[in-house]
Amino acid sequence: MAHCTDITTTLTRPQRETERILAETLKLPTGDPGRRTCLKRAAVALACDMAVADRRLHSTVRRYVPGGDRLVRQQAMDLIRAEETMKDLEYTDTGSGSGPFEPLVRHLITTVHRHGEQFETAVLPPLRSAAPPEALARLADAVHEVEVEAAALRDEVEHSPRPDVIDRLQAALAPENAPTSAFRQAEQLDRFLTGEAEQTDL
Repeated sequence: MAHCTDITTTLTRPQRETERILAETLKLPTGDPGRRTCLKRAAVALACDMAVADRRLHSTVRRYVPGGDRLVRQQAMDLIRAEETMKDLEYTDTGSGSGPFEPLVRHLITTVHRHGEQFETAVLPPLRSAAPPEALARLADAVHEVEVEAAALRDEVEHSPRPDVIDRLQAALAPENAPTSAFRQAEQLDRFLTGEAEQTDL
């Protein structure tokens, strides 16, 4: 297992990387092609966050944290909303200062920040207290494994003209033979609450 001296830093690294890259995106001038490159890098970091949650984090929270299922649903719904905004950005023109690109980036930063803040205040403290060291070490390993896999995809993603980055990354990083993920469950609940799905879909 990978040695991890600070599980907080390890588990929050993808989320903080997403925020950092999105902030860099806003610093670039309107029409700069680097905006699109930054956006693709942010998509890689967001996909890492979702893959870690799907592979190991959410099941560990459910197992060790009281009320973990509720916390997982909240975290998953934030990530789904971040994913939806990222998809909108993939098809949004970066060259207009008065267009929707910058408001969407700011909205995504807010969503990712809220997700990270809730994780650090409501999820991580009880997880660190309740989970055994070997479970936390496996979480650290999961982050490392996902980051290595994502790094192998990064160049291809950045140089591809295709806009559907987040979908392709999620497909590439998805665990094999995974059961219905927390993301799918949260998405179904969200659709039901907004009147877009029947209760039988849940």
